[in-house]
Formats: sequence, structure tokens, C-alpha cells
Amino acid sequence: MPANHDDSSNAPSDAPERAAVASTNAEDTRSRRDFLKKATICTCSLGVAGATAAPGLALLGYPLSHATTTGGRGFLPAGKPTRFVAGVPTKVELFDDTTDAWNRVEQVKVGSAWVLRRSNGLVALSTVCPHVGCGIEYDEQHDKFYCPCHRSYFGLDGAREEGPSPRDLDELEVQEKDGIIEVRYARFRQGTADKVEI
Repeated sequence: MPANHDDSSNAPSDAPERAAVASTNAEDTRSRRDFLKKATICTCSLGVAGATAAPGLALLGYPLSHATTTGGRGFLPAGKPTRFVAGVPTKVELFDDTTDAWNRVEQVKVGSAWVLRRSNGLVALSTVCPHVGCGIEYDEQHDKFYCPCHRSYFGLDGAREEGPSPRDLDELEVQEKDGIIEVRYARFRQGTADKVEI
């Protein structure tokens, strides 16, 4: 009868091979876990950064897609009719609520005007020189308006008399409402012969 042999002692051992495969599998598992961990952290970080940046970018981009300033476009109160006497120009400061991209400010000076009473009613002239935008003053001694920057002179009717100004003083609209004189303040392009509102 043949002897019962245990072939396991003669068979080559595959334990080192199994250990190497197990080690490789463990490294692959760790490597996949590390990758997933890092990918999750990166994804969450990008999500938090995006959620934080989106409102900031919207705030910064707001002025690009909306009108950013308002104010000074309608009729503004200049005073009671008795304030304006015949033949004497009266300088009035015009105030309005203004809004820019982020702020609303009440009663800000948006400009001024010279108001004169004439036989046919009140006339308002801009205090901005049509030449380069300097402030127009009134010379009582010569009874004229003048620009101190480049010596343009204008009559009381606003007509240009001398100097480099390309046109007469810009006339503004005037109305009386509820016992108050109101002036519609506007700005005009400078340095041109044509009166162009901007």
C-alpha cells in the first residue's frame, strides 16, 4: 500500500506571493482612500469658495448692469417767487436726493443756477461755463456774467459777448408749483457750439 504523503511540504510555498498581493491590495486601498479623501476636501473647498465669492462678484458687477447714479434730473425747488427781484440775478443752490451704486444720500447739492426776473417771467441760467466748465460769476460793477478762468463775458440774457466760450450760457427750465419756483437742473456738453444735454 502506498504511503500517505503530505505534499504540502514539497510544494513550493506561495505565502510570500500572497503577502505581496495583500500588501499591494492594502496600498491600493490606502491610495484610493487618500485620493477620495483629497478629492472630497478639494470639492468641499471649491464649493465653500464659490458660495463665498458669488455674492462678492455680484456686488462688484452690479454697477456694470444697472444705472448707478440718480438725482438732479427733475425740477428742484429754488425758492419763493418773492426771492427773485427784477434786474438782479440771484444765485440758487439746487439740492436733491442722490443714489449711486451703493449709497443713497439725501439733500446733496447737485448744482446751482442764476435766476433772473424779466418782464415775461423768470429765467434760469446754468452757472457752468460752456467753454470748459468753470463756475460763472456775476460782476455787479459791469452788470454781466463772467467766467474767471478764461475771461468769457455774458450779458444778463446769457448771450456771449466776448471770450472763448463757444456758445451762450445754457438756459434751464423753470416752473412755479405750489407757490415755489423750481428749476430743472441739467448738465451740458462743454466746448461745443451746440447745446447738448448729457
